[in-house]
Amino acid sequence: MDSQQPVNRKARIDYTQDTLFGPMAKQAECQVAVQRQTGGMVLQVFQPLPNDLHAAHTVVVALDGRRTSGVVRESRRLSDDSLRLELDIQ
Repeated sequence: MDSQQPVNRKARIDYTQDTLFGPMAKQAECQVAVQRQTGGMVLQVFQPLPNDLHAAHTVVVALDGRRTSGVVRESRRLSDDSLRLELDIQ
């Protein structure tokens, strides 16, 4: 993937949330835009998206036969109701 050009595709997202009862694993299939950055990546998830994705602690993105995992550094809703996740790649 070119670090300068975002990739827009449908991707499977596996994510975990920390709860009082321990980590809870979830998954969703969403339309995403991915842009790699030094040491991380930005994942923009478009509507419809899971209501609780903004609270994810870790994310694994399966895109084009490749899986990338990361820890969520920042999560933010954008004006178009999409979700921007900044990830530190593991």
